[in-house]
Amino acid sequence: MTTGHRYTLPALLDERAAQTPDQPFLYVDDECLTYGELQRRSLLAASRLRGLGIGPGHAVAVLMENCPSYLDVLFGTTRLGALYVPVNTAFRGDFLAHQLRDSQTRVAVVDAELLPRLLEVAAQLPDLHAVFVRGEYDGAAAPSGVDLLDVASLLDAPPDPAVEDVAVSWNDICALFYTSGTTGPSKGAALTQHYLAMAGKAVADAWQLEPHETVYGAVPLFHFSGMLGTVMSALVTGSTAVLDRRFSVSTAWDRIRQYNACGLVGVGPMVMMLWNLPADPSDAELPIRFISAAPIPTEVWPQIEQRYGCKVVTMYGMTEAFPITVLGVGDDCAPGSAGVPTSSWDLRLVDDDDADVAPGAVGEIVVRPRQPHVMFEGYHNRPEATLAQLGNLWFHTGDLARRDDDGNLWFVDRKKDAVRRRGENISSFEVESVIVGHPEVEAVAMIGVPSPLGEEDVKVCVVRVAGAELTEEQLLDHLVDRMPYFAVPRYVEFVDDLPRNATGRVLKYQLREQPLTAATWDREAAGYRVAR
Repeated sequence: MTTGHRYTLPALLDERAAQTPDQPFLYVDDECLTYGELQRRSLLAASRLRGLGIGPGHAVAVLMENCPSYLDVLFGTTRLGALYVPVNTAFRGDFLAHQLRDSQTRVAVVDAELLPRLLEVAAQLPDLHAVFVRGEYDGAAAPSGVDLLDVASLLDAPPDPAVEDVAVSWNDICALFYTSGTTGPSKGAALTQHYLAMAGKAVADAWQLEPHETVYGAVPLFHFSGMLGTVMSALVTGSTAVLDRRFSVSTAWDRIRQYNACGLVGVGPMVMMLWNLPADPSDAELPIRFISAAPIPTEVWPQIEQRYGCKVVTMYGMTEAFPITVLGVGDDCAPGSAGVPTSSWDLRLVDDDDADVAPGAVGEIVVRPRQPHVMFEGYHNRPEATLAQLGNLWFHTGDLARRDDDGNLWFVDRKKDAVRRRGENISSFEVESVIVGHPEVEAVAMIGVPSPLGEEDVKVCVVRVAGAELTEEQLLDHLVDRMPYFAVPRYVEFVDDLPRNATGRVLKYQLREQPLTAATWDREAAGYRVAR
């Protein structure tokens, strides 16, 4: 595959199936899907979905852990010109309802244990008319007009020849990946077939991935990085990916040895968990050529490379534009940096007035593409939000960085108001909206607190209504059934008031100046456990 080509995902899969039908494309928890087998399954899934009225622009949501059915839906929907909508399996309540309602989901594919969450909000989803369920779901009752179907029936329909005649273009929008909102609900980033393929190619190029090689990852497919690092990188190179349902610190290296994987794909905290394992002489004998993750603390970066005999690869970007900068296997960039911009992007660092900052100074990262359709097409049904992100025709990332004399980009902080924890982006708006819904809460502000594993933990500063006696445990008891486990705050501090400016906006930077005080309650220290 070359940069000049304009591929769709179905065309790429068909090409691989024609060239190497028996080659493993993906091992999903050890279940092998060859290129030829996945092509066959995708045609059957597309036929079944078409029979349910799914066509161009219609949304099909996936609420599942990594499994073969995930790939059936991905490639089945992209054959139809429909919209693939991956949803975080931790979502529930308003978090879940918003994304399904905003995307106008017509069909959902869900794990049986997550079905009750979906049914709880189904009445809020006017477009939903069919749900495929993976696993036993006896006794479940769906609202009128919504059919519950076994996921096995996704592949039961006879092949529909019309599926192969559906005209799908390289610049068609084929997916909505929802990003964390900061001043409002999460937004669906509209991604084209070409963007997914080109982002996968950029990742594979950074790894110098060859067709005969295998990459190991245990990142959920509802994460953009998980999809690119396993499915897309393999598809564009004709290589193989091993995709586990969940990450295990104790077995990850064994899994890599089992498949002779040339690289590990993950997020920074995963790597730090592995790094914290006792050193073993066999570490240097691992078959990996690279570890691809971010963030990795600069001070341990060289030690990781020495201990495991590999190269740390990192990239900077986001769902809307990825990757913007790369430090790849063959790059001689400064350890700890995010590398240098790829050939697809112009990059500047600017101040609040969009003027370039002085060399070496910190500024917001703004970019613009040099090629068509290598970034998102905008936010689904939110033209105002899209335009707000494109000030002066440059995409504003909301991230702060500086550049050194060699052109390396050094990430500094987030300008936008969001928190990243264990690879999950957490919307302050959505967390605060749930908390302020408690009858004994008057106001709340969420901030990020540095975590010993890298990234951040969530802290909330809460103002109780006059006379309320709400405790930290009672607040968390209220939250665990209303938000994803990873968004439940670790730290809670009850305060008399929140610092505000003249217009009433909360001055969170003042809260960050003293992130942990004597009055801060830590649920981990208190022994409060949050189930996944």
